[in-house]
Amino acid sequence: MSEKLKPCPFCGSKAYLIVNKKNGKAVALCRKCPTETNIFPNIRKAVEAWNNGLINRTRG
Repeated sequence: MSEKLKPCPFCGSKAYLIVNKKNGKAVALCRKCPTETNIFPNIRKAVEAWNNGLINRTRG
């Protein structure tokens, strides 16, 4: 993957991706706070969503 995830806009922590190896769907999440993207059909879409602020604060 050539694009890097930006830091979390809420707490500044690093973000990471979870990718389903069977279907390629991906979600980006913050390592510290309950911030994540929706599930996207591929890594590129998940990275774009995270880096453009299309995120939710729903984990907990």
